[in-house]
Amino acid sequence: MSDTLIIGIVFSLVGGLLAAIGVFILIRTRIFIGKAQEVKGTVIQMVYSRSSNGGGGYSPVYQFTTIEGQTIVVADNLSSNPPMFKEGQVVDVLYDPENPQKARIKRWMSLYFVPLLLGGMGLIFGGVGVALAIAQILNRFP
Repeated sequence: MSDTLIIGIVFSLVGGLLAAIGVFILIRTRIFIGKAQEVKGTVIQMVYSRSSNGGGGYSPVYQFTTIEGQTIVVADNLSSNPPMFKEGQVVDVLYDPENPQKARIKRWMSLYFVPLLLGGMGLIFGGVGVALAIAQILNRFP
């Protein structure tokens, strides 16, 4: 087996795994949206965190009141630079009624960025891998 064929197979497998993870996260997101309650929340703080490569980003910390009247504070995992939100900004929040700490800001980036990123990377890696493997196999048969 040639090195190019091995690389093609590895890229195909990695691409397939990334795409599968992206689809899995997308399905979980759709299930979350289907059972979530929607309320208004307020960004109470923007927290700056430094990344390992020297850059960094701002993540919103937001507060909302559940339909049952419980006040919840959540720090979002998604960060950006420049910040996507301002302190005091009112946002739409989706939360799990069974576990209100599982909440997300109702924005496309907050809901679909990760599955799209992983799925896209999976398609690219998988496509390159399949192309390499097919080219290598076709080169064996003149």
